Amino acid sequence: MSDFPPTVLPLLTEETALNALRRTWQPVANAAAVPPGGVMGYTLLNTELVIARFADGSLLAADVACPHKGARLSAGCIRDGQLMCPYHGWRFNAEGDCLSIPSLLEPNADKLALSHLRTYEVRQRYGFIWVKLVASRHGLPAVPEFEDERWTYLMGPPMKFAAGWRREVENYLDMSHFAFAHSATLGQAADPRIPDMKITLHEDGFQMDAPFPALQSTHEMPGKLQSTHHRRQRCHLPNFTTIRQSFPDGDERVLVHVPSPNTGESCTVFWSLAISPGFRGPPPEQQIEFAVRVLDEDRQMCELQIPREVPLNPSRGGWGVLVMPGDTLATTFQKQFRRWLTAGATV
Repeated sequence: MSDFPPTVLPLLTEETALNALRRTWQPVANAAAVPPGGVMGYTLLNTELVIARFADGSLLAADVACPHKGARLSAGCIRDGQLMCPYHGWRFNAEGDCLSIPSLLEPNADKLALSHLRTYEVRQRYGFIWVKLVASRHGLPAVPEFEDERWTYLMGPPMKFAAGWRREVENYLDMSHFAFAHSATLGQAADPRIPDMKITLHEDGFQMDAPFPALQSTHEMPGKLQSTHHRRQRCHLPNFTTIRQSFPDGDERVLVHVPSPNTGESCTVFWSLAISPGFRGPPPEQQIEFAVRVLDEDRQMCELQIPREVPLNPSRGGWGVLVMPGDTLATTFQKQFRRWLTAGATV
C-alpha cells in the first residue's frame, strides 16, 4: 500500500536537495570550540572549509585549500593577527585577503589580489558558528529561551553520524522507537503506539503538540526527564528542530537540534539545551550526560538503516510506502520538505 504513489509526485534528485541546503545557515562548530586564535576544519555539504577566529573575535569561513599549493589552511594558525598557511607561510585576514607572501622579494599587489580566499557568510548565534555557502534571504529561527539570561543554557558535544541528515531528522521526530532503540535510557515500558497528536503546518515547516507518557527504563530509576509532560516539537525547514518540554510542576526545557550535512550520507548533529529558572530535576551536567546517551543510541540506529539517506522519492525503506501510525511526523517532514524544495526552497 502506498499513500504517495511515485507517479503522482515529481522526481527529485539529491543534487537538488544539496543545492537548496547550500542556501541555508548550517552549524559548523560550537562557538567555544573556536576561541580567539582558534583554527579548525569542517566539511559542509561536500565543501571543505577552514573556520578561524581572530583576536578581535571576527570569524572567517573559507575554502580550506590555500590558493598557492592547496595546503589545508585548517592545519595553519593565527600568527600576528592573520591566518597563516602551514606550508609556505602565506597570510590572510578575516576578509580572505592575502596580506603576505614571504617568498616575494618585494610586495606585489597583483599577486596578492589573485590570492584572495573564497569566503562564505559566517555568524555566531545560540552558541554555534553558522555558515551559509550561497547567498540567500534565509535566516535563523527565533528561539528566545536561548537568549534569555534567566535560563540555564548548555551546549552539547557535537556527534558525527554515518547517516544522511534526513535519516537523523526522521529519527529525532519519531516517538514509536523509544521502547526498542532506547530501552536502556527512555523506557522498555514505553508504548510504541503513539498518543493523539496535533500537527500544525507553517510556511517554514510544522509543529507537533502531544501529551508525552511517563517512561521507565528497566536499568535505572525513573526520573524527571522520563516523567509525563507536554511535548511541542517544531521543525523549521530544512533541518532546524526544537523540542519544548513542559512539565506539570511548571518546569520547562527547550532543546535545539540541527543535523549539519557533511556529505550526502553523513552529518554532524549540533545540539543544545535551555533549562527554565529553578528547574527541579537533575543538575545540568547530568542532563547533558543523559542526552548524550540517548543521542548515541539514535546514532547507532540511524547507522543500521539502508540506504544511509532516506530516498527523496517514495520507496520501500524510505517513506510514503508501508506507512504506519507511528510514521506521522516523519511523513509530515518528508512531504513538507518536498514542498519546500519544489517551491524553490530559499532564494
